[in-house]
Amino acid sequence: MNKYELKYMFEQETLKVENLIDVVGKNAHHIQDLSAELKKKDENIDKLIARLNDKREEVYKLKNIIQSQTQKNLREYHFGEESVDN
Repeated sequence: MNKYELKYMFEQETLKVENLIDVVGKNAHHIQDLSAELKKKDENIDKLIARLNDKREEVYKLKNIIQSQTQKNLREYHFGEESVDN
């Protein structure tokens, strides 16, 4: 190989390396964007989980109220009591 062929091969390899560096840089920015998006979604999920837990507590309380009212109604019906205090 003469020096011109070596120079050409060197320039080609240098160009390949530069292109790879550009691709890596673009991927790094894309990964950062995806990471930020994931953080936002995680925060949203945490808020929704907290809201869901609050609703579950509310449902549990309402079920207890319904159950106690049902028991009260059954006692009044079966035992003929005028009113039953809870």
